[in-house]
Amino acid sequence: MALDIARLRTDFAAAARNGKISDTDVEGLIRRVKRDGLTESEAKVLKQETARFKDQFTPAGSKKMNDFIANKLRGVMVLDDPTPVNPLGVKDPAVLKGDLKKVRQEVIKGGQLSIGGISGDDVTQKYLADCYLIAAMAAVARVNPDLIEQAFKKRSDGTYDVTIYQAKGRGFTPVQVHIDADLPHNDWYKLEYASGRDERELWPALLEKAFAAKAGSYAAIEGGVPGDAMSWLTGKPSSTITFRDAGVKADQVFDALSLAVKERRPATASTYGESSNAKYTNSGLYADHAYSVWGTEVSGGKKYVQLRNPWGESEPKNNGRDDGIFKMELSEFMKMYANVELNGG
Repeated sequence: MALDIARLRTDFAAAARNGKISDTDVEGLIRRVKRDGLTESEAKVLKQETARFKDQFTPAGSKKMNDFIANKLRGVMVLDDPTPVNPLGVKDPAVLKGDLKKVRQEVIKGGQLSIGGISGDDVTQKYLADCYLIAAMAAVARVNPDLIEQAFKKRSDGTYDVTIYQAKGRGFTPVQVHIDADLPHNDWYKLEYASGRDERELWPALLEKAFAAKAGSYAAIEGGVPGDAMSWLTGKPSSTITFRDAGVKADQVFDALSLAVKERRPATASTYGESSNAKYTNSGLYADHAYSVWGTEVSGGKKYVQLRNPWGESEPKNNGRDDGIFKMELSEFMKMYANVELNGG
């Protein structure tokens, strides 16, 4: 159930009672918004109340609230059903509320599960904040395309049962999600959310749709942890190496990634959060973003980590064609990334 407007106004008034709205007060407001969701009208009130009490925010509280409104609010809005048009009949996960008037469910003409086989470079992230999931999908598809293909079972009516995994106790158990192949398209007749580089290649969009269907909506899969997403795909646990932890050395990270590459285990790397945006200015990298680890190499006595941006484009300069695949010298990688996550092993 969404927060109501009266509750929002009460929460702001209570936070301002002592004359200042601190970053702790803001965290509490944001936590309730994330937990309960907002309708478009309630989101409008949140912005109005933020403006009304602007002089009572501490600098840290003001920055935190304005960052949330600018970058995260859209993803937590409560969703209505998407469009009544449902060509293949299976209930579709709700699209983002802001997309309701600009997308329609369509079946892709000439669509196939894969074209020329499944590969990690097939998948591209579009207008959904699920880089963690798309990076995980690409990482798994790169090292184990058969696992992705085996996740899909097509029924005689053209719909799919998709096998993914959910945590259970200390392990993971497979679950099947039933979906159809109609997908959200925008006004330019392009897929609104995940797609293949060739949009007729359906597995990226269908796999993302399966996760959205299980979660209840596309908004519900915005924001997450790449290691969790790899586990949902493989049924195996993931581990994290955080670069700022005591004792973590660059060579240790490189060796762990090299072993994962050798053993054909998927891995991802994540940059620092949005508070570090300035760190990434003109770098070709982005804050609060997940990348697939594509490989490691030693060349000219230097160690490099190869990576892939889930957008399928946008990378540091002088890294070949703009396909999202690039390499970084290990020392620079350690400076610009916050952690790596490795699946299996």
